[in-house]
Amino acid sequence: MICEMNNNDDSIHEININSRLRRLDLNLLLIFDTLMQEHNVSRAAERVFLSQSAMSNALNRLREMFDDPLLIRSAKGMQATPRARALAAPIRSILRQVAHTVQPAEPFDPRTSQTRFVIGMNDYSENIVLPELAISLHQSAPNAKLVAHTLTTENLEPLLESGELNLVIGVEQYIKQTQQLRTESWLKEQLVCAVRKGHPLASRQRLSLKQFMALKHVYPSPLGFRTNIVETWLSEQGLQRAIAVTTRGYGAAAQIISKSDYIVSIPRRIAERFAKHGPLHLLDPPQGFPGFRLNLIWHPLYERDPETQWLLAQVRKLPL
Repeated sequence: MICEMNNNDDSIHEININSRLRRLDLNLLLIFDTLMQEHNVSRAAERVFLSQSAMSNALNRLREMFDDPLLIRSAKGMQATPRARALAAPIRSILRQVAHTVQPAEPFDPRTSQTRFVIGMNDYSENIVLPELAISLHQSAPNAKLVAHTLTTENLEPLLESGELNLVIGVEQYIKQTQQLRTESWLKEQLVCAVRKGHPLASRQRLSLKQFMALKHVYPSPLGFRTNIVETWLSEQGLQRAIAVTTRGYGAAAQIISKSDYIVSIPRRIAERFAKHGPLHLLDPPQGFPGFRLNLIWHPLYERDPETQWLLAQVRKLPL
């Protein structure tokens, strides 16, 4: 019973505090602070651009609020009561805290910032975007930290809303997002086909649909999906390719291709990097082959956040 009574007392106390706060006029605290500095109604009125009658009315409201005369006329002018003197420092402190809280956010300074930027990325953006962004931040924000969060099928909105993720860079078709989130279509990418050097079709520049369908395929599926934009494109034509191997990343797929007669369909920027360092030959895919766009996604809560907007600006200007 004692605990229940204490809980009830706490609830009543909180209700009383909220009730007093609803009746509080912050302007009155500013007027009180001015009166305590001037000890003169006329001079205080001039400082806050009020008429003398309005200032006198405000003083009466303050007296009612604090149940104390606050300032009393004497031979030496207006003198503060003990209650007024006790209130002066706390009220001055409150006004300073309020002024500090509502002042405009300080500009983001990348040169000194130690911000930890966490970006949701898929296998593509981690391979193509992350290295360039890391170099850019090393030059412009040397003390900042960059963390890649591997995207799954999770709901992104709570992660972006809480600030656990600053930004998501991913393919629209594979991301769960709501209309609440801000989305910017950013980077356009094409798919190309890759085979090993010496492959029977390596002398060609472009594959026909018939040649494409005759081969066995390696299917990179970073998110573990059983279908992707290629399957969707083929199914619209009543076709289904023969998938021999499914991998979770592009690197393993490239290794398999380099030592077999399989074929893989991967983003051009990824394929060109692999071809520089491995025995791969790139082929243009059949006419009408699909591509995709990489999107930038953030939460509207951070629409005017200096750090988030600076990060977006750095991503947008990457030399990709």
